Amino acid sequence: MPRSLLTLCLLLALAACKPSAEESHTQAIIGAVLIDGNGGPPITDSVVVVSGSRIRGAGSRANVPVPAGSDKIDGRGRFLVPGLIDLHVHLGTRGGPGFTASDYTRQRIEKNLNAYLYFGITTVRSAGADREAGFEVRKAQRDGAPLGARMFTAGRGFTAPGGPPSQEIGKITRQTDDPDDARRQVTELASQQADLIKIWVDDAHGKQPKVKREVIEAILEEARKHKIPVVAHIATLADTAHLVDAGAAGFLHMIRDTEEIDPAFIVKLRDLRLVFAPTLVRQELAWLYTEKPRLLDDPGAARTLEPEVIAAVRALPKGQPSETALLEFERARRNTRRLASSGVLIGVGSDGGSSIDFPGLMTHREIELLVESGFSAVEALTAATRNGAIALGKLDELGTLEAGKRADLLLLEANPLEDVRNLRKIDRLMRDGQWIERDKLVVK
Repeated sequence: MPRSLLTLCLLLALAACKPSAEESHTQAIIGAVLIDGNGGPPITDSVVVVSGSRIRGAGSRANVPVPAGSDKIDGRGRFLVPGLIDLHVHLGTRGGPGFTASDYTRQRIEKNLNAYLYFGITTVRSAGADREAGFEVRKAQRDGAPLGARMFTAGRGFTAPGGPPSQEIGKITRQTDDPDDARRQVTELASQQADLIKIWVDDAHGKQPKVKREVIEAILEEARKHKIPVVAHIATLADTAHLVDAGAAGFLHMIRDTEEIDPAFIVKLRDLRLVFAPTLVRQELAWLYTEKPRLLDDPGAARTLEPEVIAAVRALPKGQPSETALLEFERARRNTRRLASSGVLIGVGSDGGSSIDFPGLMTHREIELLVESGFSAVEALTAATRNGAIALGKLDELGTLEAGKRADLLLLEANPLEDVRNLRKIDRLMRDGQWIERDKLVVK
């Protein structure tokens, strides 16, 4: 090879290896209390180094050097935590007292994702009501567009004909009683590159149709062929056990028909590393705004919701929960605590975007409910970060503040381990290595 050609090849190779300006931009957050999401003790005088979109180092000042020439951010008096993950949302809604299918547009989805990001939720899993606009937004994100919280989607989920949540959202879901048809529709979801498949397995105490077991088994069998995880909305122990045996990867809501759960079954859940997102706040919504009307005065509500939505919720009849609703809520809380105490992974899911379930605000309420159910603050934070990443199959990228992970983080004004409500006291917010100007996010 001529020397001139060899020189040219070497120069081209070096140019290809040279990091872009964005990738070489290095920032160091110095002096904050680091709570990395792994559940261990905080590091009181930390350094977190971010280069481009990734964390390059995280730990004590003694162990993580500050690179020469890096932008230095003073973190003293602040608390650094991973970006939060909500495993159970429904995008494309106004979050008000009614669901309108026409609200589902790309613009509305982007506003919802911005609302989650405003509240420090950097990643969401959209569970079963997404149509083409949802896939368009996800593609745009993965092509590099900075569109709010990072989105994973199940596309359109499965239920029985006329089964839940048809009464709330109409005929948006995949409604079938035919196993072969279910297999065909799983193949369709695979062609859309769905991140997961959602099944609603609930009959609302016998008041609504429930998806047949042979349909569930067909969905799970076909999903395995395409290597797509299946997540199910559940209510009963029997359905949960059947889904585990059939190969489900995780659950939304919590077992709430009984507390008589075989310890051997709990061990099985633990060993399979299945993640439950209990979604306790969805049960509490029946009385939440009656008992806690000041939630609607939250500055975040005013920032992310249209005034008419807030007014409509204020105008809802003030009722008391039924005895059955309270019984199931408390049973779900106790089962959540028992499973977690036995090593079963618990994540955070809000059902945000369903009726009166406000994006972002209710994610924080769900975290509070975990603490009210007996979790320590660090356990609740781990549920909202690391465990969420496990549920997504993305622990190598998300969920903790460690070298190699995506730089999704919150710099807080107050200690969340003293009060998890301090997770809302966001001083600065970073997503994929970029500081977000929260007040400029288009959220409504």
